[in-house]
Amino acid sequence: WTNNYIALSDACGATGTASVTFTATDACGNTASTTASFTIVDTTNPTIATQAINASVECDGNGNATDLEAWLASNGGAASNDTCSEVTWTNNYIALSDACGATGTATVTFTATDACGNKSTRSARFIIEDKVKPYIGTSASNLTVACDGAGNTSALTAWLTSNGGATAGDVCSSVTWSNNFTTLSDLCGATGSALVTFTATDACGNFSTTQATFTVEDKIKPTASNPAPIAIQCISAIPARDILVVTDEADNCATPSVSWLSESNNGGAGTTTSPYVLTRIYRVSDACGNFIDVSQEITAIDDTDPTITCPADIALNNDLGKCGAKVTITNPTGSDNCSIVTYNSSRSDGLALTADYPVGNTTITWSVTDAKGNTSASCDQLVTITDNQVPTAICKNITVPLSSGTASITA
Repeated sequence: WTNNYIALSDACGATGTASVTFTATDACGNTASTTASFTIVDTTNPTIATQAINASVECDGNGNATDLEAWLASNGGAASNDTCSEVTWTNNYIALSDACGATGTATVTFTATDACGNKSTRSARFIIEDKVKPYIGTSASNLTVACDGAGNTSALTAWLTSNGGATAGDVCSSVTWSNNFTTLSDLCGATGSALVTFTATDACGNFSTTQATFTVEDKIKPTASNPAPIAIQCISAIPARDILVVTDEADNCATPSVSWLSESNNGGAGTTTSPYVLTRIYRVSDACGNFIDVSQEITAIDDTDPTITCPADIALNNDLGKCGAKVTITNPTGSDNCSIVTYNSSRSDGLALTADYPVGNTTITWSVTDAKGNTSASCDQLVTITDNQVPTAICKNITVPLSSGTASITA
């Protein structure tokens, strides 16, 4: 036997075919031939030696392109071999699903194909996840504002809206801010404070917090004007102290209260100083302990002269056997708006009010002086003593010596 085999045809991979003619030749050279084909075929799928595995990566905000490309290029980590040829890998990746932020998932089928078209497939998932909390770039800051009496709504709203000045970011998505503010604590007046937690949440529900305190304080004193001064004549007419004389008290944070504090004068108790000045101090306080003191001056200036009414004139006859008469003089009637009066008389000769007054007219000039020294106008009182007694004649004999017949008498 002989055959004409030379080589197999070059088919896919290591496959091929050959049509061989076999020739039988006898010793005399007679021949007979038969032809048949020898064929190598490949119908076996490639073997998956290493399975594709899922890949989970932390979101970088840009689709994690490098990680994805590397995973796809590595066929998800799968490995394959074939006894007949090399293996070519392909995959059906199109896009990631649209999940929270820049996360997503893709289920990818990796196909290993040999030169003859036999295929084996394996599937795995590429997952971009976000498990990282947002970062706080700037922490929230405390804010203290002066009380405006109405809750400082504008300042509080602005502070809450700005998240207390805090900033935050996230590599995978934008952040949403929220806070747990409910109300301010109830302190003095309209002051108060609140510890607020600001929360920055990313699209995947991860969150970070920062805290700060908003405080409404009152360090501003209330306002009030000094009560109007009072001018009166007499110390005795000074009114009782009354907190209602303070009429325009006001405060930025609460209704202030008024209390009496002290008083002083320029002369002491029982003084006759004029003008007499009494200074009263009232304290205006708010609910937070801030206060101012206001003063009211009450001036007693007794500048009114007292008045006087002179006693009636007196007319008497002389006392018997005297060249005058004993007279009792009563004080005039004096009055003053503020004090008792002192009587002043023009009698400078030492005669008392009850004394001997000579025959004739005696004028007494009266005035009164009050405690402050104001003196009334003067008035006159006339005391008239009349001598109505008949004189007594006393006759005496006179002896005159006679000389030359002539006598001389001097009466």
